[in-house]
Amino acid sequence: MRIGLLACVLLVASFPAAAQGSGELWEITMNIPGMPAGMMKPQRVCQGDDPSRSATQDPSKKDCKVTGSKKTATRTTVVMSCADGSTMTVDQEFNAARTEFKSTMTTKGGRQGDMTMNMTGRKVGACDAVAENKARDEKMAAMKKQGAEMQAKSNAIMKESTDKQIAQCTAAVEKMDPGGLGMTGQCYTKKNDKSCQQMSQAYPEVTKACGPKVAEFCKRLQTPDGFMKTSSREGAAQMCGVSVASIKAAQCPKTQNLAFLGAYCPVEAKPIAMEHCGGRDYTSKMGGKYATFCSNYLANEDFERPPGTAAARPAAAKSASGTAGTTTQQAPAQPMSTEDQVKQGVSKGLDKLKGLFGR
Repeated sequence: MRIGLLACVLLVASFPAAAQGSGELWEITMNIPGMPAGMMKPQRVCQGDDPSRSATQDPSKKDCKVTGSKKTATRTTVVMSCADGSTMTVDQEFNAARTEFKSTMTTKGGRQGDMTMNMTGRKVGACDAVAENKARDEKMAAMKKQGAEMQAKSNAIMKESTDKQIAQCTAAVEKMDPGGLGMTGQCYTKKNDKSCQQMSQAYPEVTKACGPKVAEFCKRLQTPDGFMKTSSREGAAQMCGVSVASIKAAQCPKTQNLAFLGAYCPVEAKPIAMEHCGGRDYTSKMGGKYATFCSNYLANEDFERPPGTAAARPAAAKSASGTAGTTTQQAPAQPMSTEDQVKQGVSKGLDKLKGLFGR
């Protein structure tokens, strides 16, 4: 972290060397303009016998080097250049007893851009630099180990989530279930949406694997078989950037899928329905080639019904078999045959004769 680096830079630049094995304990408070007061807590630093040597051994400083410095009895100015193209200028002033200091650090350029940070420090006592450094190194090693373990767990969780989403995408295409396509499906036509871009960056492997699956789903949706197999067709069509109406308009004039024709294409289906879905001929063919077609056609109250057929009977349609839907309307009585009509006419005629003769 750059703040920790800069604090050490100030100490390295200005503090005098202490006796072998001893050190000075300093309490340093940092403040960055624009940040809430008190957000950055004071830190205590034990400065050892040779600050310059400590600095050269600190991995966080390997990409920066001192390119200019100026020192007086109470003031030090240091300029540093870093590998990312940034420059840092530190201006630090001590009191006469060198027990307190104030400093300003300014950075320009680089990855983090321009920044100004103010520091104050006061010497709070002596310390054992060797012991402090050892404890610090042990603490840093423990933190690195813990960080590595946490990163490994995070990677495992991410991989499990990624594998699960990819498996769901694959299954969603086979089942024609738009819900299984997840965010990749929802973002299929929203490439410039900020949340979609963030999702793509967070799960690049999911985006790479599921993107083609969504494209395949949308292609299948626009075929008769895929359309009839799909759940939530309106939502699926919207996800793919098309409409249910446009799919029907494109398929009805050319499809040979009788189930699709019977359910969604009244103009193209009417001649077939008139020939195969009415009268005794229809009854004798139930269960044959036109069974699903007729079932779908007759279940649609908006389609013209062939002669000799009743209105659709209440029945739950099977989406898997391609039937059109359900209806709760009560079906009227089945039209009478010619033989039944003759019998009814004779019966009524006999009743009238009985009335004329008083019997």
